[in-house]
Amino acid sequence: LLDDVGFADLGPYGSEISTPSIDKLANEGIRYNRFETRAICSPTRAALLTGRNNQSVGMMDLARANPGGPAHTQGYINPAAGTIAQILQANGYRTSVVGKWHLTPNTEQEDSFTSRENWPSGKGFQNFYGWLSGWTDQYNPSGTGREMMEGDHLANETNPGGNHVSEAIVDRAIDYLREGFENAPEQPEFLYLAFGAAHAPIQVPQSYIDTYIGVYEKGWDKLREERFVRQKQLGIIPMNAVLTEGHEDDPTWKDLTPVEQTVYARFMATYAGFIEHTDEQIGRLVEFLKEAGQYDNTLIFLMSDNGAAPEAGVDGNFTRPYGRDISVEEMLYRLEDLGTERSSALYQRPWARVGGTPFKKYKLWPFGGGVRDPLIITWPDEISDKGGIRTQFVEVMDITPTVLDILDIEAPDEISGVEQMELHGASILRTFKDPEAPDPRSTQFFCMRGNRAIYHKGWKAVAIHKRGTDFESDPWELYHTEQDFSEAIEVSEKYPDKLKELKELWWSEAEKYGSLPLE
Repeated sequence: LLDDVGFADLGPYGSEISTPSIDKLANEGIRYNRFETRAICSPTRAALLTGRNNQSVGMMDLARANPGGPAHTQGYINPAAGTIAQILQANGYRTSVVGKWHLTPNTEQEDSFTSRENWPSGKGFQNFYGWLSGWTDQYNPSGTGREMMEGDHLANETNPGGNHVSEAIVDRAIDYLREGFENAPEQPEFLYLAFGAAHAPIQVPQSYIDTYIGVYEKGWDKLREERFVRQKQLGIIPMNAVLTEGHEDDPTWKDLTPVEQTVYARFMATYAGFIEHTDEQIGRLVEFLKEAGQYDNTLIFLMSDNGAAPEAGVDGNFTRPYGRDISVEEMLYRLEDLGTERSSALYQRPWARVGGTPFKKYKLWPFGGGVRDPLIITWPDEISDKGGIRTQFVEVMDITPTVLDILDIEAPDEISGVEQMELHGASILRTFKDPEAPDPRSTQFFCMRGNRAIYHKGWKAVAIHKRGTDFESDPWELYHTEQDFSEAIEVSEKYPDKLKELKELWWSEAEKYGSLPLE
């Protein structure tokens, strides 16, 4: 699972960033171009691991405690929504998670906190090496929730060998797998590898940044156009897809000063190097599986948790990922620090729009730029359509039901004495062999920080909420996504009855899945 990586940020989805390991997975497996997530970290992870709508399991937003609040805002996974790790462990699997967790409420992340119910061990993982909160420094993990944990306690060494965190977690993933292959060769393995990359802070060894110096001086406008052309050449988007408006409140590249262009190009070079470095770590894991004779029999899902990150605004952040930061002139003076342990940076918002090509917006938003993400599935022994592209509408909560379907395991009625709610996701196993298989679902609703959306049978309605106003006054937009892949053409005036139908359906679905009252 990648973090804050947009639909267009990987080679198989049109990026100029070098991702040879991911390219190989795509060429040996299948890619989906209508895979959607929940636009932000914790909700996507909750839906991924439980196979249910995030609101239904208590994770409407980030993992923050909300005592006394509505059930869908509690900030942890309801015990009635068991995870795939709990189910697989009960069926003989050895279960491991390395990297970012972000499903433990902020009030429970101290090592001294007594309960581990909402830690990985409480959700079915026998092995854990990583951090509990939403991000950590890639060189010096520190601070509550951002320290490296092993099992239920602080790791003896926060970052063994002083390696980049992405290297450290892949090292540990390989250790866990090797231990299982050697000591219990008949026992199957489940590994959940959740990178911090490419979430802020964007940090990576200088050699990876150097590769991209000179690439991004052309600017975000030109780069977005190039990715769009490449996407059509690859067949990952339809030939009739339209490139959505590229700016809204953001400046064009030519409107920037020379200093701004120099600084902002280096930010994007750092981000690109971060992704290439992550790709290299994925390659190390795959190579280990091949050396162990396990690759052909391993089912691999590679995806991102939401769209590219816009939180640093137009200017970007250098010394901390969020909040006010130093001036662009100071950034220029310290440019050689960018990407090192002397920075804690996040790139400028227009680069996030590039990451979401060809869609509108980015992380947090209900448009394609926020929810449409890469999904690559590789299973050499069983997937014969090497390099195939799938166009079915697939949701992140479909992954767990798919795995259970493959393994012929039924979701249990009870886990640890707690009656379980039904799965909301659907298996996509049929799409592995049949490019024309039907969509696993015809309807999916969305709600994030007041913004709403609903997809239904080739149509999508979106409502953007303004804080302090009544939800009933929110303006709605309508898109015919069956014909308009990138949600570029708003058609509510042309089809008012369809919009009315979808608005009513949104309320019905929100009530059905426990997403009310609106917050």
